Formats: sequence, C-alpha cells, structure tokens
Amino acid sequence: MPKPSRFSGDLKSGIPQVARRLRKRMNELGLNQTELAARCDRVAQDMFPDGEQPQISRERIARILMHCKACPGKSAARVISHQEARVLSVVLQVSPEWLFGQEEARDLVLWDPLVDPKRAKHILHLITEHEDKASEILVWAESLMCSLQTPDFMHEHHEAIFTTPDVLGAHDEKRKLVQMYDNLGNDQRKRLLDPKPKHRKLVQFIFESDLEKLARGKAKYAGMRTQVRKACLENLDRIVSEPSLGVELRTINDEDAARVSGVFRDYDWVGVFDSSLVLWRYHSGRSAWSETPAHANKWRRTLSDLRVVSSPERDILRFIRMIT
Repeated sequence: MPKPSRFSGDLKSGIPQVARRLRKRMNELGLNQTELAARCDRVAQDMFPDGEQPQISRERIARILMHCKACPGKSAARVISHQEARVLSVVLQVSPEWLFGQEEARDLVLWDPLVDPKRAKHILHLITEHEDKASEILVWAESLMCSLQTPDFMHEHHEAIFTTPDVLGAHDEKRKLVQMYDNLGNDQRKRLLDPKPKHRKLVQFIFESDLEKLARGKAKYAGMRTQVRKACLENLDRIVSEPSLGVELRTINDEDAARVSGVFRDYDWVGVFDSSLVLWRYHSGRSAWSETPAHANKWRRTLSDLRVVSSPERDILRFIRMIT
C-alpha cells in the first residue's frame, strides 16, 4: 500500500517549477506578495508555536518568484526549506506534492479522508488543475462516475458502498466520509455541466453487468429507491447524447470483464489525466494519486487497453427498461 509523500531537508532542485506553480496559484487566489506573506506569517505561528518558524516575507516570496524568469539573478532563492514547503502548501490550499513536485522515486500519495479531511481541497485542486490541461481523461469504475450521477443517486450510492464504518459502529465517521465524497462529486458534476467549451474527451469504462445491477436494483443498489435509479439513468442518457460535453461511455461484456477484472479488484475507480495524473479509490474510501509520469503512464496503458474489449454504449434506454 502506498505511503504518504514526505519531504526532508532543503528543496534545492526544481525551484523554477515551484516558482511557476506558486505564481499560478497566487493568481488563482487573487493574492499579491504582501498578502501571501501576511497569511504565511499567521499560519507559521500556528504550525510552529514553539519557535523555528520560517520567515516567509514579501522579499522571500519575491526571491522565489524570480525563478519564473529565464535568468533569475544572483539574489534568487537557492533553497526552499521543509518548513517553508509546509506553510506555503497550507496557505495556498494545495498538496505539497503538487507545489513541489514528485520525484520518480517518490511513493504514491495516500489519503485517508477520516484522518486528514483537509486533503479534500487538495484533491479538488489536482483534478481541476489537470482537467484544464488534459486532452483525454480515461476512467474505469464499478459504478458511474460522480459527474455522471444525479445528486440523490450519488448520496445513496456513497451510503451504500462505505460499509466499513458501519461494521465498526463508527456512524459519525461514515457520515463525514459520505459528505466529503458528496462534496467532491458535486464539484465534478458542476465542472462537467459548465457551458464553457470542453477541450478534452472524457471516457468511462464500466462492466455491463454493473450497469445492469444498477438498473435492476441488485447488490449494492438493492436499498436504493427505484425513482432515484431511473432518474440517474435518464440523466446519463442526456449527458452521453450531448456532444458538447465530450463524454463517452464504453461497456465491457461479462466474458471480457472476467479477463480484466483482476486488475481492478482492489479499487472501485481508477482515473488518469493524459499522462500527468493518476488517481484511484480503494473500497475502504481511501484514495491515492501520483503526478509521477511512470505511475500515470502505467495506468494510462492499462485503461487504454480497455478500448479493445469495450464498445461505445449508445442505448442507455435498454438499461432504463430493466428497472423494476
């Protein structure tokens, strides 16, 4: 199982990339150097109350941003400390792995939403960042992606799949987990339905038998209301029928699913954005991601291979007719 990424010592390499990402995120949040420095000072005091607080002044930020230039100059920052990395990532509401990059040998980033709920903002930022640049997003999932679901269906689905907290009697933890993934899903749906032109293609692969279970209310869908399942499939039909949304649904029949299902047995979804980001979720509700090309390319090849054993699903109505 992947471990959380760690930083140690000073960050001496890759400062130009850090500078570019820092400036980009400042622009997104509408922060100038003075405002960023003030926020960093407050956060540093909270994070390091016993001293050794990093001094991220306006001048210090300016020296880091000098690396946005081809020739930074002699006064440009030479290192970024571990403490500075922590403070900047908190203030900018991004993961330190995104801001400072993942080396080839870095471990995957593992997120347990019950242990570190603030990471949800990092996930949203990562998805937004890479979706805006991607030409193709490939996803395999046991169920429909959250962006293809209705809000009611998504909530009932999350209630149905996160069963471990119920077994442990941790009902409050389950409520938080469901709410967190509901929020992530609602954000993805809004982005999908945004009327702005889409410059990427979104392809979901799903086993045909899983769509049939949804329609017939079997397995994890057994407790879900009929009208909620029907509304979800009707919504799906509208989405895949609208060319401007750039969504393609591809189904895999039972025979072919049996040959490839072992690859995905530990996950309920896996998604890759071009070759720049891969994310997946375990059945426990934990998630992991990597921006390391070696990891992203491995999963891109795996998901691309599903094209051979899948077919474009053009008749959603046949699943609606199965609803009982």
